[in-house]
Amino acid sequence: MNGPPLTLVEELSRLGYALMRLLFARAKEVFAKEGVSPLQAEALRLVAEGVRLPSRLAEHLEVLPSQVSHLLASLEEAGLLERHPDPEDRRRVQLQLTPKGKAVQGRLQAAWLEAYRQHLSRLNTAELLAFRDLLKKLTEVERG
Repeated sequence: MNGPPLTLVEELSRLGYALMRLLFARAKEVFAKEGVSPLQAEALRLVAEGVRLPSRLAEHLEVLPSQVSHLLASLEEAGLLERHPDPEDRRRVQLQLTPKGKAVQGRLQAAWLEAYRQHLSRLNTAELLAFRDLLKKLTEVERG
């Protein structure tokens, strides 16, 4: 059998999941202060990063197009997002954050980074760099 011992894999799995849950719980607190759900916050982040089509947003969020439609409606109703006709194909719409949406997304991003920074502050500089390098290695796409 190749790879690390199963007991170590189990321990790392539990620790990784525990870290993910801690960060997600903190994220939910941050998002609730702005009145958005984690899914809405992720949608705002993706649109801010350039995802313009609802179909692409559904792919990134790994949800059904009908779910994205409801999500977009809620963000529009909150004044955070607008849908505009696609100039290249009038059957499609493009997504854009409103000024309010940009402000909310900026505050969400800043609060999330601060929460994550607080967790990371438990590590010294050498540990932070090693953690970064390990995460890079573990998240690299396998090359065939």
